[in-house]
Amino acid sequence: MITVVVEGLDFAGKTTVCREVRRRLTEAGTPVTDSTTCLYGRPVDRFLDVVYRAPRLPSLLRSALYHLAYLADLLPAARHGNRPGGVFLQQSYVHRVLAYDRASGRRLLGRFAGRLARRLAGRVDLWIFLDCPLDERRLRYRRSGERNARDEHRFSTGQRPFEERLESELRHLAQQAGYLFIENTDSDHRKTTDRITALIEQSMEKGS
Repeated sequence: MITVVVEGLDFAGKTTVCREVRRRLTEAGTPVTDSTTCLYGRPVDRFLDVVYRAPRLPSLLRSALYHLAYLADLLPAARHGNRPGGVFLQQSYVHRVLAYDRASGRRLLGRFAGRLARRLAGRVDLWIFLDCPLDERRLRYRRSGERNARDEHRFSTGQRPFEERLESELRHLAQQAGYLFIENTDSDHRKTTDRITALIEQSMEKGS
């Protein structure tokens, strides 16, 4: 089984693209295991979804809980690479947590996340970064109708300096980690899906 990480900031298109990639691979007979946040899988996903949707949770505590969740990736049960065949499709990774720490000036947690990212790097076979600028992501949020207090704050005009700093940090980390950057500004995600599906198929052929 190969592990694929699709990274990007909120409303960069990760969920839409991964859903379509999963559908295409499944139709082609390739089994796909997907996770939305952490390589360990569903229990951690559900936990982090609760953390994400808690609007009054202090930023430092939120970050610490994300770090705690990623520790699960170090457990033996998270070693999906030992299973033959198929694809493990992962949305987002520890680099995103590290980017938030750096953008927020959390040095202690940032150092911890940096070490964790290096420990987990060998678990991933293909790194994809969906590149989408802030203005386009904000527009997608407005069009989505998915309103919650946290995203309303994040996409507000007053948060623009932080969001630009966060984007810069994550792009820098993605470049260092060897992510392949794919532009995803078009509302039609089929081109992005075509390219990612082809890359996964190539990786599977190399691994076979």
